[in-house]
Amino acid sequence: MSLEKNIEKIIDSMPSLPITVAKIIEITKNPQSTPSDLNKVITLDPVLTAKVLKLVNSAYYSLSNQITSIVKAIILLGINTIKNLSISTAVLGTMRKKTGTTALNMDGFWRHCLAVGVTARDIAARIGVDPKLRDEYFIAGMLHDIGKIVINEHFSDRYLQTIHGADSARVSLWKKELELFETDHARAGRLVAEKWQLSPPLAEAIGLHHSPLEASPENKRLVAAIAAADAFCIENEVGFSGNRIPDSIPDEVWQTLGLKEDDLFGIEDTINEELERASVFLRISEKA
Repeated sequence: MSLEKNIEKIIDSMPSLPITVAKIIEITKNPQSTPSDLNKVITLDPVLTAKVLKLVNSAYYSLSNQITSIVKAIILLGINTIKNLSISTAVLGTMRKKTGTTALNMDGFWRHCLAVGVTARDIAARIGVDPKLRDEYFIAGMLHDIGKIVINEHFSDRYLQTIHGADSARVSLWKKELELFETDHARAGRLVAEKWQLSPPLAEAIGLHHSPLEASPENKRLVAAIAAADAFCIENEVGFSGNRIPDSIPDEVWQTLGLKEDDLFGIEDTINEELERASVFLRISEKA
């Protein structure tokens, strides 16, 4: 069996996301769903209820009053935001349990993922994305490298060789992955997203963040933002995901965003401040 097929088989055998999260995803697909519909599902899961309330009341959202009602949290933040919070905590809770590896420094890895999420959210704000939809950019950024965890966990020694090989050859890690694994972390990540029935935009952003020109018209801006945010964080060494060589972002990507590369110059301080606030996502997932 080829390594590519082996990775596909591993992903196919992974456990599904918790049933509560699956129900939340199903409810949010229905445009007629109400906060009450979502509340009925979330409150059946005390752990998820506590996580959502802790996130809503964290410094990340800077709300003036303490929120104790899930319904009120849903009304304030919107169904899409609550859905993304539920997905992110479930995914991170699942993936962060697997840290007994040698190829990736997991603290640096998750800091990089969080930084990409924060940067993508900043880009979304700069390009005028509806505030209710900006968390989609944050979640896509935070989950963009989940495929690396699968490869790292099951092929740690070979992955360490891959990381060193990419560094020595001065190429982006995904290119060396293709050479040594016959697939790359972006493709593996998309398979994970599809296995877990994450939204098509999230799956596409995860799968195409190294090939943003292949994005579908409806998801071009999201994929472009994740690609740009990833390259920015690698270039500025915010965290470490195993990759030292950022992709060269095509002009078409910047045109899609309506930005220039120089527009991100000088935002490092903002990103670092946001990282400290957004780290609540990682702290909560550790308690899963």
